[in-house]
Amino acid sequence: MTTTDGGAAPDDPAGGLVRRLRDRAAPWVAPQRLRLASGLVLFAFALTHFLNHALGIWSVGLMEDVQDWRTGFWRSTAGFALLVGALVVHVALALWKTARRRTLRMPPAEAAQLVLGLAIPLLLAKHVAGTAGLAMIDGVEDSYTHVLSLQWPSEVFLQTLAMLTVWIHACIGLHFWLRLNAWYRRWRAVLLTAAVAVPLLAEWGFVDAARRLWILGQDTGTLTPDQQATAGAVFQATLAAYGTVLAVTLLVMAVRLLPIGRARRIAVTYPGNRVVRVAPGPSVLEISRMNGIPHAAVCGGRARCSTCRTRILDGLDGQPEAGAQERAVLERIGADPGVRLACQLRPTADLTVQPLLPARETPGAAIAADGQDAYHWGVEQPVAVLFVDLRGFTSLSERRLTYDVVFILNRYLDAMARAVRAERGYVDKFIGDGVMAIFGMTEGVAAGSRSALAAAVRMQEAMAELNRELEPQLGAPLRIGIGIHVGPAILGRVGAAGGGATAGITALGDTVNTASRLETLTKEYGAVLVVSHAVVHAAKVELAATRVEEITVRGRQSLLKVYAITDVGPLARALAAPA
Repeated sequence: MTTTDGGAAPDDPAGGLVRRLRDRAAPWVAPQRLRLASGLVLFAFALTHFLNHALGIWSVGLMEDVQDWRTGFWRSTAGFALLVGALVVHVALALWKTARRRTLRMPPAEAAQLVLGLAIPLLLAKHVAGTAGLAMIDGVEDSYTHVLSLQWPSEVFLQTLAMLTVWIHACIGLHFWLRLNAWYRRWRAVLLTAAVAVPLLAEWGFVDAARRLWILGQDTGTLTPDQQATAGAVFQATLAAYGTVLAVTLLVMAVRLLPIGRARRIAVTYPGNRVVRVAPGPSVLEISRMNGIPHAAVCGGRARCSTCRTRILDGLDGQPEAGAQERAVLERIGADPGVRLACQLRPTADLTVQPLLPARETPGAAIAADGQDAYHWGVEQPVAVLFVDLRGFTSLSERRLTYDVVFILNRYLDAMARAVRAERGYVDKFIGDGVMAIFGMTEGVAAGSRSALAAAVRMQEAMAELNRELEPQLGAPLRIGIGIHVGPAILGRVGAAGGGATAGITALGDTVNTASRLETLTKEYGAVLVVSHAVVHAAKVELAATRVEEITVRGRQSLLKVYAITDVGPLARALAAPA
């Protein structure tokens, strides 16, 4: 049963299943996903090949034994199809992306990866034609003894250059893919050591094995004139085919880079009313780079991260819809409908944009194009937000002289602010007898969450000291309630239009509202501190004998798990334990 537009009827279970499968598969067949998957296959082949080279440090025989096992997989029907398919897909997508470029402005690492990637087929064509090519066409043996005999010493430089080109290109790609993962940052030094060691060991093994064969007179590998002619023909054909495709790619890119004066132009407005006019075609990220406007893009514009996300303030209607890969990223971070990935949105009409992340990895150091810091624009990043409020101060102040009230309030606020700053927090604002603070602006969510919890402990200790000091003036001890939540927030300098960088930074968004709600709940639960599970999880602390509740929060569909803490002593011990 079909509808009038040819689609499956709403009550058609088979059609619904097809749509669901198609929607789930769409992100995985997107060009970025295919390029990543194919690149990982090629990296696995290169890594095993280079490690096989390294075995030449011990013996050629060991190289041959492992080579038999390795080629047994890669030259099987499935392995060969996987390898060739990955090679074709990866090269084709790389050329397609290169042809679509609208600017040559890019970070140095991205430029290096592009140039090295385009050079790889040119450097490998001769090697592949003389080894795997002859093995498949004429059945010529391509053992290590045979290949090393042919390549020593005339081909050593070319092979070394090809190996380094492949390896550096792959490592840059892996870095772009993994750099946002916390585990990668922890293991970066180890992985860098491995990245340097693999080509060094491969070159050592390759050269040492080839020299050993030459010295012992065991370099018996030769090619007949017919075989040399066949290898030359395969090499020339491969070079001609790739050279033609590369030339066409570069020509298309050059044409797209040329300004077309008669073409319709659109206006893109950035913060500070900076307007740039371009012909339709480039992405918002490319438009930013073309005009020297800082724009974060950690993954290199491959829709593997959300760092280039941009809020469309005006002109979203009429723009191209988000593709499957972009939708998957935006849904994963819970972005609202007005947010798009700058690397994927290719505007076709005028629009006003606001990049949501600074163009540098450390938000506090980010500088905008007009010399103002990134907080002047507004920056979206995950932070921990803390609210603390003084309990019963209104009734307390009614029975005292005005000057006494101000004195007590200032002593309390000063103690709370010192507790925040002692844990690397930022005092956002004083709200009557309350304080709002932000943690993790520069050091990240995990450290920020631990700092916020540590600040809560310090606040309670400061209150105990303050009560002892003011006991003669107080009929009852002062009490506080603290709420902490972590999540994405917009950080900006409110009032920065007139005050510039002198205006204070404040946090806005649902994370702030939730933290305020948790502080209010301390009254209901009779607790000193109410903290969300997200904070505890990020801080990696164990909270024993703590009241656990699930609450509803406006704007959230799911319940929020929170911990109500009446004694901060166990929390202080948990924070002191190794993370």
